[in-house]
Amino acid sequence: AATAAAAFPRLSIDLIYARPGQTPEAWTAELAEAIALGAEHVSPYQLTIEAGTAFDRAVRRGTLVPPPEDLAATLFEVTQEVLEAHGFHAYEVSNHARGEAARSRHNLVYWRGLDYVGAGPGAHGRLTLDGVRHATEAAARPADYIAHVAETGVGFITDEPLSPLEAAEERLLSGLRIEDGVPFAELAALGLTPAHPEVAHLTELGLIAPDPLRLRATPQGRLILDHLTGRLAT
Repeated sequence: AATAAAAFPRLSIDLIYARPGQTPEAWTAELAEAIALGAEHVSPYQLTIEAGTAFDRAVRRGTLVPPPEDLAATLFEVTQEVLEAHGFHAYEVSNHARGEAARSRHNLVYWRGLDYVGAGPGAHGRLTLDGVRHATEAAARPADYIAHVAETGVGFITDEPLSPLEAAEERLLSGLRIEDGVPFAELAALGLTPAHPEVAHLTELGLIAPDPLRLRATPQGRLILDHLTGRLAT
């Protein structure tokens, strides 16, 4: 990171927290060290134990013990407090930037539901063709990908038109991660409006912002974003 800071005009650092044995004090010091390196963008991700991984097997053996949920929530709050105090704004649930110019333009393409081409083995893409959202996927093996491009001139092997419902669900899942949220107009297929009973209820609880035009999670809502999107998607 120090080498990158010396070589490039802008530095972004990714960090993992809620690790076994980690304390709020140690995490605070770690964030301060990242900031001191000159990072203008910090992506702090909470450790997630995915089924079938080496971490998952270690947890089941008892050799890796993640922190309890209340401590993980405290570490999330510490993240917000420390970074905000140093001028970082949480424009996405796991991404903090010092000023708009330091935000990840690449990732904002996904979160805002824009089009992107999936190039390379195993790549996924999203393209809007004649008003319909398409999901593309390329061959996973490099040899198969190269052969397919040589034969057809395109990289993807599948091109699946998404239904309005599928496209709206994708917008909800990705768009609710950013503070801007998603325009209600793009969630019409899900029937979500400010007056929808679930939206109204979550707004009363302080988890959804009272915005007549966009569905936006509040800071409290971001803390339980998976639960929030699960309720709204169904």
